[in-house]
Amino acid sequence: MDLVLKRRAIYTGLKPFLNATEIAPALSLWETEFSSKPNYALASFVTRCCISDELRRIRTQILSALIAALESPEALLLSDPGSQVGKLTMSDEGTNKVVLDAKNSIFIALSTRLWTAVDEMTEKSIIDFILRNLAHLKLSSEHASSLKDWFINRNALFPCNFELATLQKLINLNYIALCEYYGPVKADRLLSQATHAVEAEAIQLQFNLHDLL
Repeated sequence: MDLVLKRRAIYTGLKPFLNATEIAPALSLWETEFSSKPNYALASFVTRCCISDELRRIRTQILSALIAALESPEALLLSDPGSQVGKLTMSDEGTNKVVLDAKNSIFIALSTRLWTAVDEMTEKSIIDFILRNLAHLKLSSEHASSLKDWFINRNALFPCNFELATLQKLINLNYIALCEYYGPVKADRLLSQATHAVEAEAIQLQFNLHDLL
């Protein structure tokens, strides 16, 4: 595994646990002192990253996430954050936060509801299916990369307000994946339950939820 791919894996593993102030120096530490070491050295790396009591309490969880990320397919890794050597913070964090419109907000709510209705392994398989088919949406490389990051780590910022047609295609990919794993009858039921669960939010935002379907 080359340096960039390993850095993507380390970034993917750390991202859910470290904030912007913490993650840049952590990536810098990994690149300068641990990138050429075998994976068993990750335990020492995590120990040095966990400088607060809060992080120390979840040290084992962080280590497990790093190991899982290093063993994950490339398609499931976050985009390369670039070298952070010498940087104090990841300066691009939060600088381009998007104010989502109604249709994009409801898309996120509906998708999230669908994923929470299935077990963790099926959720990962559905996300993997969507990521494999993102090219069919013909997005810009920047939006495709950011959207991929969001699917992998929903703590990431949603990249922009997509057109309704794009959101419809993404919901359709969700539905196709559900059909593959559960069959059309259960997929219809899960979609109906998710739709019902976010209906009140859609009404509040004055958005016709069924426009997404």
